[in-house]
Formats: sequence, structure tokens, C-alpha cells
Amino acid sequence: MINYIDRMADSLVDVLKYSQTEVEWPEPADLKPNDGVKPEWFYPAIENAEYSEISSILQYTQQEALFDEIGELMLGIALVEMKHFASVRDAIVALGGKLPQPFDNKNIKLGTNASEALILAAQAEIETIKFYKSIKTYLIETTDSVNITRQLLTKLIADETLHLKMINDRLKNIIGDEKEYNDIIKNKLPQINLYFS
Repeated sequence: MINYIDRMADSLVDVLKYSQTEVEWPEPADLKPNDGVKPEWFYPAIENAEYSEISSILQYTQQEALFDEIGELMLGIALVEMKHFASVRDAIVALGGKLPQPFDNKNIKLGTNASEALILAAQAEIETIKFYKSIKTYLIETTDSVNITRQLLTKLIADETLHLKMINDRLKNIIGDEKEYNDIIKNKLPQINLYFS
């Protein structure tokens, strides 16, 4: 049965400026169990309190409500994170895995002001990118599922990198002072420049 709400939401997310449109989504339903990809590799992406997709959704939607000056940015990114969560969840199921339960959100950090919220968001995006890149190192076989997983990871990394750039640009704008911004990068986000070409 076709889920038209799911397709509508996918279409909306794909046209938002918060998704990297040059990289296409694969179809996770085409993944197969025992075809070179283990579902457990993806479990942290939906259950880790520090950098999972569900953590990002909760963190960013709450930050949207708390900090008006970054509200649109955070909600836009949260919508894309919802698509990420759905794709990772669908991949786990298609690969024969079980969805981890329950999720504990007590460690989600929001920040006390917009700049702190953006720093926390940037740190989460960096950890997420590192996590997805680490999964790529496991993909050594040449199967349909491995190819689809590579495409899914490429899309997730592209979107997360775009989010990181947008968060960084907004942080730089909010801070205003170049020296203060550079101090923040040096002390709290030293890895950020590794993700920009």
C-alpha cells in the first residue's frame, strides 16, 4: 500500500534549502538481509543520545522554540533530520534488524542562548558525520545492498555537511566579532573546518 503522506513529506523535505539536492536518496526498501550490510551498524544513528537522528530532531525543534533568531534554521534542519531518521529506520528494518527501544532524551543539550545552541548543534553534526563515515569503512563487499548503503550514507553525509555549514554561517553571523568567533572555533569546534572544502 502506498503511503501518500510519507511521499508528500519526502517531497517537501527534498525541495527545502536544508537538504543537499545534488545527492539523491536511495530506496532503503531495496536493501536485503545478509547482503554485506549489518543492521546493527546503524543502531547508534537512531538510539545514541549524543548524535542520533532522533536526538537531533528533539534538540533542534526545542531550540527552534527557545531561540527566535535561529528558529527557522533549526526547524528546517529538524525536518530533514526526520527524513534521515525514517531512512535509517527503513534501512534497519529492510536489513532484518530490530528497532532499538526505548529512547532516552534526558541527555539532550539545548544551550542557554542562540550561539550556545548553535555550538551544540555543530558538535552534534560533526559527530554524526564522523559516525556515518565510519560505517562506510565496513562496506567492503560488492552487493546491491552495499551499493544502496553507500548511496544512503553519501546522502546523509552530504545533508549533515550542509547543516554544519548553515549552522556555522549562522553562528558566525550571530557572534559578529571575528576574533570571538575564531576563539569559539578554536576552543569548542576545532574540527569544523575539516568538513568544508
